[in-house]
Amino acid sequence: MATPHAVSRELVPEAIARGLRIVDLSGAWRLKQEQNRAIYGFKDANAQTAAELTERAVYGLPELNADQIPSAALVANPGCYATSIILALAPLLSARIVDCDRGIISDSKSGVSGAGKEPTARTHFVSVADNFSAYSVFGHRHTGEILEQLELDSGQLIFTPHLLPIPRGILSTIYVYLKREMTEAEIQTCFQEFYEGERWIRVFPASSLPEIQFSAHTNYCDLGFCLANDGRRLVVVSCLDNLLKGAAGQAVQNMNLMYGWDEAEGLQ
Repeated sequence: MATPHAVSRELVPEAIARGLRIVDLSGAWRLKQEQNRAIYGFKDANAQTAAELTERAVYGLPELNADQIPSAALVANPGCYATSIILALAPLLSARIVDCDRGIISDSKSGVSGAGKEPTARTHFVSVADNFSAYSVFGHRHTGEILEQLELDSGQLIFTPHLLPIPRGILSTIYVYLKREMTEAEIQTCFQEFYEGERWIRVFPASSLPEIQFSAHTNYCDLGFCLANDGRRLVVVSCLDNLLKGAAGQAVQNMNLMYGWDEAEGLQ
């Protein structure tokens, strides 16, 4: 399903009741915590059914939840920004090497297709061309996904999205402090071991950074990093196509897992 969020909240309960399995591309079922869902302002006809489905829904990030997706009746396809940031930070947070108390900053940029197909004054060509702007500062709806999936507190993350004057693609530049001095080899190993065998993740060599053009029109999420000379300050760059790995491609990836097909089926 690729309907507006509120429409999905109406249709999915009926679809599930009829025995259908759903991959939903809206934000209707991604968030478990009520304070994060509040940004959508959902008004459910049956609050109890909606609450039960919210709990049953599996967050459809295959690289993190491949064990839960195959048996899921409802898969909540992640947001595009959230995908780029979660995949970049998950290995580091899993290894417990990030000093979260010093804060994490994600400076993210998206092509104009990330705003959807509905024409608006803000996304019209004359507003976007030859321009670069920040928006939804401290208020973007993907923030809750990032916090929930990475188990961060709201005070530990600053996420600022920007609109790029290009058709498609996301680049997230993420700044973290490490708990101890580390080497490039250790960081490289952290990423490579975490994503070993993952078909749609490409980890770049140290100090070799991905670019939007490398992942555009593919289902890849490209990850690269640079480590400061002090071994404590780390910058991670994450790139993906917001229409594929950030949306439809990831939905197909989830469908493949749900039906026991090759994860790359239909995506190569």
